Amino acid sequence: MLRISGGKYRSRIIETPIEGTVPTKNRVREAMMNALQNDLPNGEVLDLFAGSGALGIEGLSRGAKCAVFVDQAPLAQRIIANNLTTLKAENATLLRCDALSALKKLAEEKRRFDVIFLDPPYAMLNLYLDSVRLISELGLLKEDGALVVEYEGDAPSDFAEYSRQRMYNYGRTHVLLLRK
Repeated sequence: MLRISGGKYRSRIIETPIEGTVPTKNRVREAMMNALQNDLPNGEVLDLFAGSGALGIEGLSRGAKCAVFVDQAPLAQRIIANNLTTLKAENATLLRCDALSALKKLAEEKRRFDVIFLDPPYAMLNLYLDSVRLISELGLLKEDGALVVEYEGDAPSDFAEYSRQRMYNYGRTHVLLLRK
């Protein structure tokens, strides 16, 4: 179980998958949301590899006008749907497919986002690289939008197309806040 750290859902508890995901720690989520405080109000949020949906829900809680959640794992999909229902979250969409397919689908729909959270399983370096490449190629991040990459160990790439705004280190967890 996780507690939402701020906004209209502050202190509400959401369900998390027991296996297969590592939820972003409370203090890491709070630092990320504080860094994005100017991006979230009325912004559009994409939560890739959503797990419990905590990052996208934090965005909605802090004023995002809509959020898209993507996860291919059936357990995660069920938990995200339950969390959104429990919170009565409006303007939330759950895509039940892999992240790369979702990115292509969103591009076909001409969607663009103010904030994209990228938090694939840490061991799957190719998903970081492929996701960032597709986000860029398909133009899914708005100008001045924020790409938030959570990882463990060395940075998955130098992300040359983006400027590094901030880096947070929380033990083995690192978060890069990149701008287009």
